[in-house]
Amino acid sequence: MTETEQDFIRRNISTWQELESENKYFTGRRSRLRNAHSKTAPTKERVDRYIELYNVTANHLAYVRTFWGETETAEYLNAIVGDAHSAIYSKTVFNFGKVFRFLGTGFPKLFRSEFRFFLFAFLAFTLPALTAFLYVIVNPDNALAFMSAEQLAGIRQEGNYDTFSALKSTLAGMYIGGNNIVVCIEAFAGGLTLGLFTLYAMVTNGLLIGALAGYTAANGSGAFFWSLILPHGVTELFAIWLSGMAGFLIAYAIINPGRISRKTAIIVQGKKAIKIMLICVLFLIPSAVIESFFTPLAIPYYYKFLFAGGMAALVTAYTLVGVRKKGERRGLL
Repeated sequence: MTETEQDFIRRNISTWQELESENKYFTGRRSRLRNAHSKTAPTKERVDRYIELYNVTANHLAYVRTFWGETETAEYLNAIVGDAHSAIYSKTVFNFGKVFRFLGTGFPKLFRSEFRFFLFAFLAFTLPALTAFLYVIVNPDNALAFMSAEQLAGIRQEGNYDTFSALKSTLAGMYIGGNNIVVCIEAFAGGLTLGLFTLYAMVTNGLLIGALAGYTAANGSGAFFWSLILPHGVTELFAIWLSGMAGFLIAYAIINPGRISRKTAIIVQGKKAIKIMLICVLFLIPSAVIESFFTPLAIPYYYKFLFAGGMAALVTAYTLVGVRKKGERRGLL
């Protein structure tokens, strides 16, 4: 009879828990593994047992990945094996190849495997945006529920572009990029509040852009508004939704750690969230550049809409890199 993953877990969980416990002792004590004469050094028997646990669990990790793919069990084993490896091998070499592989294929796979969290962030943003849009378009005065009169008065009028200059655009890009990074970090860190602040960030930003879209549409300048938003908005909004995805990923680990400890679940999912935030920042860079140098140009709207469509196609294509024809295995949380 073929052994199931649950049977495999029950048969080996004690070994994994022992390694996890020993990791707590050896983490941060690498010098003790190197200095046998230290008064606080672990006994030879303990070190030997630790290395044995590491080797056995590493084999278990390979076995799980071979037969069940990237499940929650594999993620858990990868985390404790990684901690043990760090404690045993103190020398760390930065691997550019690994970074490029993650950027090329690793992130798209991670994105698809945790897509439900992205979808939740997307809906938490777009549904309030749609609600605000409908509320304001029927009566532009309703926009005051979402922004002040001064903010409404400061909305660009049709054809009102900034005077382009390289210096001004560069400074604007630095400000815009920094501001967007702060918004994304807040949404990401909001995961530690059980996702409540992350949800707040998604909803409030969605309401604001929906109200602006409704107000400009009601006043006949909707096309102008979107010509200023969409060119950079594709990458900017995607980055914001990614930060929400990262925040909700951490929140879910806190609320529902599954079969592993809550601490381990937060570590495992937190590593994923940090990787997502790395990509988030990388998307904000071109967004700031586009908003500073391309958006101010007084060119026909359709050029900007075509550009936005091209950016959307590129983002979509990136998330689909490495898709298998028969689908991909997904981890269980």
